[in-house]
Amino acid sequence: MEVDPDARAPLRALSGQDLVPVLETPDAVVSDSTVILRWLEHAVPEPPLWPAGAAERAVTDVAIAWFNEVWKRAPNAIDEELLRPHPDASVVAARSAELQETLPWFDALLGGREFLLGDTLGAFDVVCFPFLKYRTVEPDPGDVEPFHWILHEHLRESGALPRLDAWARRIDALPRA
Repeated sequence: MEVDPDARAPLRALSGQDLVPVLETPDAVVSDSTVILRWLEHAVPEPPLWPAGAAERAVTDVAIAWFNEVWKRAPNAIDEELLRPHPDASVVAARSAELQETLPWFDALLGGREFLLGDTLGAFDVVCFPFLKYRTVEPDPGDVEPFHWILHEHLRESGALPRLDAWARRIDALPRA
């Protein structure tokens, strides 16, 4: 896949970064999906995205931090490598293997429950879905964002993960704002 680095320029306007969501509130511009989720949790507490108990909230926070700080490294490294004039296929393959090693973990989390960390939709589901959905959903043909195609290509290579795939379809079917 050929990557056009200029395709992302308009996305940096408010957040200063590629692909970082932005919420414009009457009081401020809030960027980063996790920060936006916390803002929403405060502004619209029902239904809650974080569990009520301190231990369960901590588990959610640790899971989100792991996803943002560790899991996302592999697809970001693939993206960066493909932007190089002469991408190294072995780097792409190694990062792809890292991604594929983690997918059974998500499938296992869904053993006996509908959502990643419990019986109701939570913040961890909301953080993970925009990435993991590309295992089951192909980007629109007109989608010019290479990162979406990278996710689709490198997440679907892992074998059968029925609970993860059902979760992605279930989340994708939920109403959106």
